[in-house]
Amino acid sequence: MNDYMTYKNIDIDFGDVDYMGEYRINNILDEFARIATINATEYGFWDDTMAQSYGWVVAKQSLYLNEPIRYKDVIELSTTFSHSTFVTFPRYYFINKNSKQSAFGTSIWTLIDIAKRRIVAPKRIGIHVPQSENLLSLDLPKNIQVDIPLKHMQTRQVLYSDVDTNQHMNNVRYLEWALDLVDYRIHEDYFIFELHILYRKEIRPLTPVELYIGNDGLRYIIEGKSSEDEQFFLIEILFKER
Repeated sequence: MNDYMTYKNIDIDFGDVDYMGEYRINNILDEFARIATINATEYGFWDDTMAQSYGWVVAKQSLYLNEPIRYKDVIELSTTFSHSTFVTFPRYYFINKNSKQSAFGTSIWTLIDIAKRRIVAPKRIGIHVPQSENLLSLDLPKNIQVDIPLKHMQTRQVLYSDVDTNQHMNNVRYLEWALDLVDYRIHEDYFIFELHILYRKEIRPLTPVELYIGNDGLRYIIEGKSSEDEQFFLIEILFKER
């Protein structure tokens, strides 16, 4: 049975951690995207020749951490994909430390035509995504309920450092923007043990984004909207005392 799993070992270096010495969550999401690309290349549904015309983009994702990952930790990151539909492709991620699972994540990916800015079915452009034979079954990324009031905090514009090769705001930057809105002192006493992100609409270069935040105790919701009140993204972050 082929489980279509890809593995990668990562040494957590000084430049990978925040001021508390903990592995930045945005780095985890970045590594998720990297190993997903490696996995897709290994199993034949991505190669560099596609990059000018098409791109795999994440539509939603969730992350669960049992404990913080710290400076000098050595982790094993792995990923595989689950049963897909016509245009949605679930993926699982696992982080092990000292032979024990420290975190796991799930995501939904779609393929886009970069020029037309629309979703495309891989089969229509000659890409075959294998049907996974593994027996893994994890909950897919959850939806976020905005059940608390949100306050407008600031307007940010998508600039050079925010944009990736798909010519829109990189999925990791959404989280970085969100974490900048959270009270600085929260990061001193608590760590993120649960994270959910919904990417509603891509954000193109130079777009201004209205940022809102609200919290109920250690649960935070961050929303990004256009000036016309169109929702770009929702992020839910749950903190836990160390």
